[in-house]
Amino acid sequence: MARLAVMIGVYLGSAALGLLAAAVAVDGFRVRVFGFVTTVVIYAIVQGLVTPWLSRVAAERARYLVGLTGLGATVIALVIASWFGRALWISGLSAWAWGALVVWIVSSIAAIALPRLLVALGVEAARDPQEE
Repeated sequence: MARLAVMIGVYLGSAALGLLAAAVAVDGFRVRVFGFVTTVVIYAIVQGLVTPWLSRVAAERARYLVGLTGLGATVIALVIASWFGRALWISGLSAWAWGALVVWIVSSIAAIALPRLLVALGVEAARDPQEE
């Protein structure tokens, strides 16, 4: 159960970092503080549901596109989160393209780095009491 909670936390954290990075780096990509948590949750749920489906479709029909399924799922998740979250506002095609790319890259890196960071912190926390 604790492992599931950590996985969900990492997933939500990586989504939040991706959205914040795009809000900082991309003109026309705004995330309001009010409703941010709702937007992150909606984005993460849609991303989690759409990615396996897109991967399966790409594997069956166009194997060379399997690597881009994460980016496609990011675009779909951003569209849905912007409809329902009301805290995400993206204006212009350029903001959509660059925003999706930044969110995808940052959230992918965070999804890899956060578990490693948590493990390192857990190892350090486990060592500290033994050294005393």
